[in-house]
Amino acid sequence: MTRKTSLTILVGAVMVIGGGWIAVEQPTPKVGFKPELLIQLDVASLDRSIEFYTKKLGFRLTERRDDLKFAHLATSVPGVQIGIGEVPSPQPKGIVLNFEVTNTDTGRRALEAAGVVFQGETLLIPGKVKLAGFLDPDGHRLRLAGPAK
Repeated sequence: MTRKTSLTILVGAVMVIGGGWIAVEQPTPKVGFKPELLIQLDVASLDRSIEFYTKKLGFRLTERRDDLKFAHLATSVPGVQIGIGEVPSPQPKGIVLNFEVTNTDTGRRALEAAGVVFQGETLLIPGKVKLAGFLDPDGHRLRLAGPAK
């Protein structure tokens, strides 16, 4: 008779075993996730936010409902959209949206030429990433994230 063993791996957990790191993962429920993500942001003005995301960042307006005060914008990431909903007093949370770019410096220069104002210098995390942060018109934190070159 043979004995079957199984290893349960925990999502996001890391264990140190014998001085090394082993990532472990937890079984995931059968939810039926699709390869799509809508990131919902509260904004003070649909018009102002649509102009920022389309004219400055180059995203594409895919839907606008003035009766419900919301719009959807397709990003450059397949399956990822930003939904914006107009509210009286938007309260940006501690979330940062990092948009992967091929070159952070080139992307930053292009956005600066389009009128985007960056927050401080580009941050280099050696061997990991180069980050350049800016805000949308309502104070939501956005960053360009590129190779650490």
